Amino acid sequence: MTPFTPPTYSTTQSSPEINSVAETKAPTCAELYGPYPKLIPIPFLSSFNEGREGETPDEATINAAKTIFELPKDFRDVGTPDVWVPRDGRMVRLTGRHPFNSEPPLSLLASYNFITPASLHIVRNHNRVPQLTWEDHTLIVSGPFVSNPLELDMDTLAAMPTRELPVTISCCGNRRKEVNMIKQTIGFSWGAGGVGTNVWKGVPLRHLLLEAGVSEQNMGGKHVEFVGYEDLPNKVGPGPFPEEPWSKTVKYATSIPLGRAMNPAFDVIVAYEANGERLLPDHGFPIRLIIPGYIGGRMIKWLKHIRVIPHESKNCYHYHDNKALPPQVTSEVATEGGWWYKQEYIINELSLNSVITQPDHNTTISIVDSVDKTLEIGGFAHTGGGRKITRVEITLDHGVTWEVTTIDRKERPNDYGLYFCWVWWQIEIKGCDLVGCDEIWCRAWDDANSPQPENPTWTLMGQNANHVFRVKVHADQTSTGEHVFRFEHPTQPGQQSGGWATRPADKFTSAGYGRIYPDKNQHH
Repeated sequence: MTPFTPPTYSTTQSSPEINSVAETKAPTCAELYGPYPKLIPIPFLSSFNEGREGETPDEATINAAKTIFELPKDFRDVGTPDVWVPRDGRMVRLTGRHPFNSEPPLSLLASYNFITPASLHIVRNHNRVPQLTWEDHTLIVSGPFVSNPLELDMDTLAAMPTRELPVTISCCGNRRKEVNMIKQTIGFSWGAGGVGTNVWKGVPLRHLLLEAGVSEQNMGGKHVEFVGYEDLPNKVGPGPFPEEPWSKTVKYATSIPLGRAMNPAFDVIVAYEANGERLLPDHGFPIRLIIPGYIGGRMIKWLKHIRVIPHESKNCYHYHDNKALPPQVTSEVATEGGWWYKQEYIINELSLNSVITQPDHNTTISIVDSVDKTLEIGGFAHTGGGRKITRVEITLDHGVTWEVTTIDRKERPNDYGLYFCWVWWQIEIKGCDLVGCDEIWCRAWDDANSPQPENPTWTLMGQNANHVFRVKVHADQTSTGEHVFRFEHPTQPGQQSGGWATRPADKFTSAGYGRIYPDKNQHH
């Protein structure tokens, strides 16, 4: 079976419908944010150094491939159900060979800056990738508040009015490894690179719902449920809803309020393109949901069914995933006390966060050569709900004083003044300022005038880890006798080793549930 019509590799595209002002034609997304980085995943034929580097196909082999499906397979996918899926070997695998959960190294993410290549964009998969085709897949819109039920094939969807915009997607588990180093959560170890930005194109959800006869009146209490195609194992039992018991296999589904779905300001779309090309299988081909300003876990991939219903989704994953429970709630307490069904703890909008990408982990610079020069510190920051990042600051003295960085703001807000993308920031410091400095911190603010918290809060799922990002500064001597500054990030993603937070002596003393090391006097 051919998974889908092969995407093109063009770096430009036409872009319909960004609202114009008066009669002046507005620039397209390609004009604003292009040319887009090419979609050519380079697999590893073998790897070494904890998967950080690997043997790749030669240039002639890559050039000879007519589509990405003709590229050699990444050796880690051989023997798995996903062997047919093209993947880039540089993506850091967080859960072994299968399923594919991955993030790019921070240095690679930083090299592309605002727009991430689709093949290097964060991937969160729960199981095998459905092998769907453009020609056969359909999307169903139904439910008790739908007066005109629809079943649409992909060509029909692609012929509908479109919306195209850049959106940053981040797993709310990003930076979870920092929390796992305090106390193990029930989630795997995302590093700080579980985030990316693509230009997404698709049909506005509002348009689909109106076509299906959904009313804009009396929307209170109603929800829109989104159901994916794939079948997943049920790991929690029949659930609390006798009228809709969970079977041995369940779909991945979630819901948002109808008022949010119908609000044109929030730009919710059903997307079939990223960066001018059809979606990759790992990103939901042929169609997925994009909810700007929300966490990635709400953006259903391989979308099959949209239902307008009088309650939140009763799906297993809507309740047992993406919850920010209080730090004293353990797995046993959550089950016994019914905490999974307390929806005040659900995570929807993306939290405020920032990360230092430059200097990279274990980068060294000569102390002698740098003391009379400047050093650039840089990274990214994002927030949720359409809010705007207003400033990013760094401190070299544990927060006694803060310096405001320069923000490179590439995104244009939508017609309602909302922002849905990360910003990249930078600042130059004097090399001599690093003498006696043991940590560099960064924090972001958004237009709610709220900064990131200074210290982490442990949660059972390890999500919303958005405390101040810290890079340690060490004065080392190399084997050749040179004195250098060495920069150490808190963790490295997945099973990769390294990072100051992995050492007991450098762990935080508390994370919201009592002192971790009561006999230690630490400044964290």
